[in-house]
Amino acid sequence: MFIAEPSDPTLSPEVLAALSGTEDWLSSWTTTAILLGFGIVLLMATILLRRRWRHRLWRVVTIIVSVLSILAGSAIGVNTYSGYVPNVGAARLTFANLGVNTPSVTRDNRGGTTTPVQIPAPAADQMPDSTTWVYTPPGYDGADTSTRYPVVYLIHGTPGSSSDWFAGGQIAHTMNVLIEARVIRPMIVVAPDVNGTGPGANDTECLNSTTGGSQVESFLTDTVVTWIDAHYQTAADRSHRIIGGMSAGAYCSLDIGLRHNALFATILAIEGYPDPGDGGRAMMATEAEFADHTPSHYVPDLAFAGPMSIFMDMADSSEEERVTAMTTLGAQLTERGHDVVLRTEVDRDHTWAMARAAIPYGLVFASDRLP
Repeated sequence: MFIAEPSDPTLSPEVLAALSGTEDWLSSWTTTAILLGFGIVLLMATILLRRRWRHRLWRVVTIIVSVLSILAGSAIGVNTYSGYVPNVGAARLTFANLGVNTPSVTRDNRGGTTTPVQIPAPAADQMPDSTTWVYTPPGYDGADTSTRYPVVYLIHGTPGSSSDWFAGGQIAHTMNVLIEARVIRPMIVVAPDVNGTGPGANDTECLNSTTGGSQVESFLTDTVVTWIDAHYQTAADRSHRIIGGMSAGAYCSLDIGLRHNALFATILAIEGYPDPGDGGRAMMATEAEFADHTPSHYVPDLAFAGPMSIFMDMADSSEEERVTAMTTLGAQLTERGHDVVLRTEVDRDHTWAMARAAIPYGLVFASDRLP
């Protein structure tokens, strides 16, 4: 079990209230109950009254309607539990990322802006074309060009895509609330797509493949960071760069953040894993390469460009073996002199609802440690 350290960030009841309530009928147990109840009652009535139906067509139609209602209710129930698409706005963004509709700039009533951008990848990286989503804080558009902002790079899980942190993670809403409450500094948020090509394409673990696939690590550290620094008003140094993620994205943030600690000074690992898992075995050719991307293996001898701050957050239902491994890694990093906070989200599972609950604390942690 993770134990929160005294430095564990806290949020006031007012801020927590402002952060909540982003869900609508798409992630509602009430919607689930209504659809399931309607479908079941209609189906039972159709079966019980089948002999009274004069027209077979109407019986078929009612059966189809009842089955569709049950399926829709089940789907919304699963979504309510997972938190993947909490509201209609998140659904539109997810569909845009899938190419169903055109991605567009979104400006909210608090002043934050979400923009889809295309970051060209070098051919050698073998990365498919994808959309990267960028949040800029209130006041960014009118800011003096000398104003520079910290950047948070957020990595999605597996399966997943770049829109996940803005849809399931509701990161724009979270940033707006925390900035407005003045509990974090204004920051830019960047969510790239880390799906690749070749072996391990949909579970790259942000690795450079040695089995003929994408060079995701190079794409993130060389291309994405450089492109963002060139096109946005960033504070382009390690102390102002934060990398984080959820699930497989949390592993990515740990491995990339630690091994590229000259680029990043802060890591936010939510529901993370201690090694690259099956995806890593598909991406890499040897066990030695696997070990070289397992943080507990290399942290004791890793060279650091400076002090690091690492925030780890796990659901209290997480597997004991994984929690133990992450706690051990936290202890290793503490022994190396780094600032580590281990936090537990109570009554949470491995879902985007958990990530939404955890990320505000991670952002406060990161903001408090900015120069």
